[in-house]
Amino acid sequence: MDRPDISKPLFAVTTALLAVILFAGPAAAIAQDTPADEDTEAGLQAYKARLIGLPFVYYTPETQLAFGAGGVFNFRTGRKKAEARTSSVWAYASYNLARQFSALLKPDIYLKGNSLFLSGTFSYERAPQKFFGVGNDTRESDEESYTPRVFAVQIGVKRRIAGGLFGGLRFDVEKVTMEEVEPGGLLDAGDIAGSRGGLHAGIGASLDWDTRDAVLFPRRGSFHQVSADVYGAIAGSDFSFSRFKLDLRRYVPLRGGRVLALQAYLFSAGGEVPFYKLGLLGGESLMRGYYKGRFRDKGLALVQAEFRALLTDRIGVVGFFGLAGVFPGWVELGRVKIKPCVGAGLRYVINKRDGTTVRLDLAWGRASFGLYATAQEAF
Repeated sequence: MDRPDISKPLFAVTTALLAVILFAGPAAAIAQDTPADEDTEAGLQAYKARLIGLPFVYYTPETQLAFGAGGVFNFRTGRKKAEARTSSVWAYASYNLARQFSALLKPDIYLKGNSLFLSGTFSYERAPQKFFGVGNDTRESDEESYTPRVFAVQIGVKRRIAGGLFGGLRFDVEKVTMEEVEPGGLLDAGDIAGSRGGLHAGIGASLDWDTRDAVLFPRRGSFHQVSADVYGAIAGSDFSFSRFKLDLRRYVPLRGGRVLALQAYLFSAGGEVPFYKLGLLGGESLMRGYYKGRFRDKGLALVQAEFRALLTDRIGVVGFFGLAGVFPGWVELGRVKIKPCVGAGLRYVINKRDGTTVRLDLAWGRASFGLYATAQEAF
């Protein structure tokens, strides 16, 4: 098998590093504090709301020249701010010369002494993507392109049941308009669910066990979640299907403030599942080093680990590896062909109080390479 050409990714690495150096410092410098409230508790000044802006410019062969701006608003609710978890509102918009556009607004808000959690994602994007087929044995030569326009809304609420146990409900709706597919390709034939786009809408429920010491940069504790979603005509969906997820995370503190982060993840879907709602291996969170959706199917299983260490108050390094595979059903789970990944990265802390970070990761999979310049930890 030919080795992947990494000359273009290395050029992108250089460009992304320049972007981090140029903009991460100014981003911290332009952080603004909102006026203090009337609370007179000691230490309140450390917990005033903070707004951090981050403009960016980057170039890759796929996107050409891209530019945009984003930011995060961190705050804590209630009077006992020292005990409250950090709430955040993320937002960004970007555009590039390949006519790709994306915008996102993502609020995550903790209320009532961390007993109530409200979340949402509001996004729009137009971005040419790659499709390699469905299954664990698709070939690189199977690649075909398609261009969707996607408008998505997810709204969720969670309530503490007892201790670290939370129960939640959410609503998910997504409208996909397929602007273009590759002539003569698999999607052009129209036999794959979702190849003509469509609307899917559904409701879901989750049960969480959350004992993390922080949300944005946990150093100890666990986050375990089991969730299920059902999509169908009763909610206005063009497709009828269900999805199940099991997400197990553990954060182990080590000497010198270092952290070992562990994750096991299991996904299973049934029914008429649109190809873009299948289990997708790859991307910035699940198996870095593979193009997101390079392998996809109704089932996905993975384990990954990441070692995190801060070298200074603001600069950190990580090393990570993972194993994963996709499968069409539970019967085939024991015959999954495992895909490995390994990588390393840099971290820059733009808000030391709450642990808000931007990251640059380099990752290698089997005959593949990925560069990720984004915000927040992978898991």
